[in-house]
Amino acid sequence: MSMLNPAAPYRRDDRSTLRVPVVMPLVEVVVDADGFLTVTLDREPYSADGALRREDLRRTLVDIASDLATPIRVEVREADDSTFTDIITPNQRDAEPAPAARRVLASPFGISGDGFTAGEEVEVCVVVARQVAADDGSTQLRLPPALLASHPEVVLVGRTSGAVALSGGAA
Repeated sequence: MSMLNPAAPYRRDDRSTLRVPVVMPLVEVVVDADGFLTVTLDREPYSADGALRREDLRRTLVDIASDLATPIRVEVREADDSTFTDIITPNQRDAEPAPAARRVLASPFGISGDGFTAGEEVEVCVVVARQVAADDGSTQLRLPPALLASHPEVVLVGRTSGAVALSGGAA
């Protein structure tokens, strides 16, 4: 038995800023055996600055979705004929203000900070390494297996962008 009230009209969330078209633009990517990409947008060749390689795929797809300001459907065909399909949405972070920087105060008894929501779980991140993000905004960090075994959740925080990445699939 449904718990929905049949008399209540359906209302779309007016706060949603992402509009999904009836037919999404289709980006098809073919990866050859050497890792070079052939990219088409709605069956038309997508021109890029120079030859695209596998490591350019993420940046290229984000750029297309951002340029079109709409979600895109992506179909990737590997050299071994395996396929992968995904939906990429435009980067919403550009439209949102960066979170305000908060000051953390250290004392002999520990640390303190403010600006959190009441009842909010607060992650404590210890910096064990620091590196610079690549031109496409990504980073990859190799840590010793023993460190990852004792600390299975690792948080990456962009000091300028405010972007946060949490390992273990949590957001």
